[in-house]
Amino acid sequence: MSASIEPFEQAPSLPELSHDSPPPQIRTAISTVSPLNTIPPDIATHRALLFALDTPVQLTPAVWDRFWPYIDNVWCVHQKPNPAPSTGIAKVYGGCRLNRKTNFPPPVIHENSRPRQRREGGTCKAKFRLTVYPDGRRVVERTGEGHSHTLEHIDSIKRNTGVRNLVLDDFFKSWEAGGILAFLRDASKEDPAKNMLKDAGGLYLSRQEVQNILNGALKKAYPGQDISEVKKQMDKYRNYATCNFKGCNAPAFPDIKALMDHRKAVHGLKNHDHSDKLYACPERSCWRRKKSKGFATLLGLEEHMRDKHPTTPHTMNNVVSPGDTILDPILTSQLSMPMNLNLNIPSHINPLATNLGLLQDPITPDSSDERDQEIQMSNQELQVTSQEATRALTQMEKESMKIRIKRLMIERQKLDAEIRRLNRSVYGDENGENGPVMDHTDQG
Repeated sequence: MSASIEPFEQAPSLPELSHDSPPPQIRTAISTVSPLNTIPPDIATHRALLFALDTPVQLTPAVWDRFWPYIDNVWCVHQKPNPAPSTGIAKVYGGCRLNRKTNFPPPVIHENSRPRQRREGGTCKAKFRLTVYPDGRRVVERTGEGHSHTLEHIDSIKRNTGVRNLVLDDFFKSWEAGGILAFLRDASKEDPAKNMLKDAGGLYLSRQEVQNILNGALKKAYPGQDISEVKKQMDKYRNYATCNFKGCNAPAFPDIKALMDHRKAVHGLKNHDHSDKLYACPERSCWRRKKSKGFATLLGLEEHMRDKHPTTPHTMNNVVSPGDTILDPILTSQLSMPMNLNLNIPSHINPLATNLGLLQDPITPDSSDERDQEIQMSNQELQVTSQEATRALTQMEKESMKIRIKRLMIERQKLDAEIRRLNRSVYGDENGENGPVMDHTDQG
């Protein structure tokens, strides 16, 4: 005899399905993006409990939404909830799917009719009652005798909504039906202790049923259209390729070979054309040492050197060592000359001792000590140093300094632009509160 359900305030304490129960050991074999991970880990236990209903079961709204889709192939609700005006409680009755009568007259069979198989109905007398309380809590209890069949038998007849939703998961977008079924079967068997697809009721899922589910989704996406024609268009353009050259509006090509012929004939595509890559990394172990993987600008190379090789000193000598790639094409002729620059200039004054090469960043903290020393020098010492350095400069050093001056000007322009942007954000005017910002773009 089933327990009577009083109003919500006096409802008896019943077993409750908890979705907060600690999960079992993490299934490392299944990818974290697999749709099978959306299945509750204890789904087999809860499906068996909801199938038998030996005792009334209480479900919160969250638990109902999580577990009922995996058992709706067993129980069919015969009516919609209609809450009582006085208590706000609604009682709904239903029965087993095999309780429905199917002794209807057979359909008319003609020449183009596809074969149909009608199962025998009225073989199970199990019925249940669903009580819905005002706060959304539900109590499910059996009102008659139990099932005359097993849970696996009903799973072989009808797949539940939870299993059908696995096929429509975003993970399987543009997948074929055979691939979807193969993935679900293979991923569910990777854990020898559990078969998630079987526990959820998808043991008898077939490729044709997967295809039918996908066709049903297409019908909803293209209402009022012939799905067969839509599928023909999808299959036609599945392998088409389009040209991604800027400004090219050529029609799609049926295969990749036709696309490559178009790019060679129209756009002059050349293989292994790396003329825009002028600067390569001098590190022998770096993957950007090849010219095809190099940099189009000197600033890009220097940023790479600071990020990837900060501890390796890169001077003029090791840049142009035999077998290395020359960084700057302007200095190609000068760097091939023998270097004998043993000048009688102090180490803190010698421009070579302060690493005036192309790979040092004067704005980074690595050179801050040298700038502090130069600031502390008197005006007289700076003047003497400038005269001696000017007399000692070679053509190669002058070219190197010219490049360094250009780089510093670029950095200065970036800093000025950032200051103006911050002033506009803080003060509403790019000049800020300290007056106009000096523009260095026109200074030599």
